[in-house]
Amino acid sequence: MTIRDFESALKLSNSTNPRERLQAARHFMDNISIEHDEDLKAWHARESVNWVKCAIEIALSKNGKVQITQAATETSDSDRQSESYSLALRDVASIMLHELEPRIGILDVQIRSDVPNYEESASRREMEHLKQFFHALSCLRSATEITKIETFTASELLAGLVKDIAPQKNISLIGSQTAALKADLGLIKLALSNGIRNAVESTESASSLRATEDVIINWGETNIDYWVSIIDNGTGLGKPVEKLIKIGNTTKEGHFGMGLTIVQQAMQTLNGSLKLSSPNPEGAVFELRWFK
Repeated sequence: MTIRDFESALKLSNSTNPRERLQAARHFMDNISIEHDEDLKAWHARESVNWVKCAIEIALSKNGKVQITQAATETSDSDRQSESYSLALRDVASIMLHELEPRIGILDVQIRSDVPNYEESASRREMEHLKQFFHALSCLRSATEITKIETFTASELLAGLVKDIAPQKNISLIGSQTAALKADLGLIKLALSNGIRNAVESTESASSLRATEDVIINWGETNIDYWVSIIDNGTGLGKPVEKLIKIGNTTKEGHFGMGLTIVQQAMQTLNGSLKLSSPNPEGAVFELRWFK
């Protein structure tokens, strides 16, 4: 069935067939319509199927960004600056990388010759920290763009990421060895790399206090989406989920608080979602889902 307009999509939202409701929700995902915001909220409140609710949430999220842009002229200067920064994150990151990253490279070369015993110096540690920041900024910019959708074998991708990120750690890959997923490979790698790294670091922190179990990575697909879950037995989330995802928030010393922001942005670009939960007092579940 082809949905031609928003009114048709709203009518389909009352269908008894969840597939038809998903089709209607995806119409709103692909076509921003802030005038139907209240209709979407009411639909979300009554919707009983989780993957349809997820699609509605993505549509509402996109509508919210447009509303912020339109409301900017009615806000105070400080509010406008804050909102503009959030909305223009990609452009700001691009400008900073273009203007400053080459200079950081030149400074890195120069400081090596100017500072005695550079490799053991505080200057080197600060320089490495600065380069890590620009790497995170580059990842955040990359998370806003789809470059190529392709099909890949989940087991091969995840085995490669584990080998690169945590080759000596106990990580169990339990999903289907033949499952083929489809997405922008760059965006999925960004999201999964952060999830694996967080799980490993959390488990290592907890291991100094108690016995821990292997990190588990599972994956698969349903009729309407693909999913990957990373389950750890580490220290837990530490903060409310909504705070963890905001840029600059972190529970780890020396980190920039961009990791989960990058993951969320990458999944939003894919019209997917990130779900974080801590069903037990210990550990966390990091789940990615994106529509086929």
